[in-house]
Amino acid sequence: MAIGDKLQTWLARQWQHRGLWAYANLPLSWIYGWISRRTKRAYERTRQEAYRPSVPVIVIGNIYVGGTGKTPVTCALAQELTTLGFTPGLVSRGYGRQASHAPACGSGSDLDWRTYGDEPALIAAKTGMPISVHADRALAAQHLLLHDPSVDVILSDDGLQHHRLARDFEVLVQDERGIGNGWLLPAGPLRELPSRRNTVDLVLQRCQPNGLDSFTSPAFSVCLSHWRHAVSGRVLPASGLTDGGSLVAPVIAVAAIGVPERFFDSVRSLGIELSHTEALADHQPIDLDWLEHQNAGSILVTEKDAIKMPTIRDARIWIAETTVQWWQDDIGTFFEQKLAQAGIKRPR
Repeated sequence: MAIGDKLQTWLARQWQHRGLWAYANLPLSWIYGWISRRTKRAYERTRQEAYRPSVPVIVIGNIYVGGTGKTPVTCALAQELTTLGFTPGLVSRGYGRQASHAPACGSGSDLDWRTYGDEPALIAAKTGMPISVHADRALAAQHLLLHDPSVDVILSDDGLQHHRLARDFEVLVQDERGIGNGWLLPAGPLRELPSRRNTVDLVLQRCQPNGLDSFTSPAFSVCLSHWRHAVSGRVLPASGLTDGGSLVAPVIAVAAIGVPERFFDSVRSLGIELSHTEALADHQPIDLDWLEHQNAGSILVTEKDAIKMPTIRDARIWIAETTVQWWQDDIGTFFEQKLAQAGIKRPR
């Protein structure tokens, strides 16, 4: 594990309690909070710069920085909206994409992550919905509707703190880390105060696949549903990788996601013994030269990592693909009722 990755792991631990690091950075947190509140109040008072599209906007975000499950939730909500008769589109910052003054619009499974960012490219591949990426999500929304006029609802990925784009419905995604030590960045892991959870329209709680029954509020888990071979495209169920000699030892797992240990734990839960795990910084591309020289019979990667190496021809690589498991069977009806309360009704 590189020094930067070890530092990230250390910082994540510090954010779970109010130790020396937290207290030393508390003055910076006060400044961060003051700027954040001032910006938000300016939009709430004047709305002079907030852009309101001609279609409803559903924001999906978090207050705990990184790794709570926004991307799989966005994919799942897009699928539920489509089932309800909507034609959703996505706007996103496109973190990690090559700098561009103009928004990038597109759809389908062949979008270049360097142009769109890894998470938007993954969402487009999994859902098929049109996407538009730009640091200014209001500008991205304008271009999205020009790109595809059939869009009748916009999902704003990780847009909870982006007040330039007006919204009709807010979804906050949180995981088992809760609010950490309860303090704002950099003393803690929070982008906004814990009280922000009381002002959104819906809080979705991420939990382990076997822990759904312990939650009374809307909950979900992200499950490893199947494996896809990087070269042949062969698909196996989650439990089928060890059958028929498909998995060759030694096995290593590589992940550049918000919480890499979640991926490693899900692999081990399938009875797969890992000889080595490599946790990279979130969004970091896997070095293909490094990968080629790994002494491994099988290499397991996440779908977010695979989107950044579409031309890979390493037959050792298997891609873990995921799906969201909801806390209740009638989740479509639940979402429809919640949206209707906010004035977002099913298209006729």
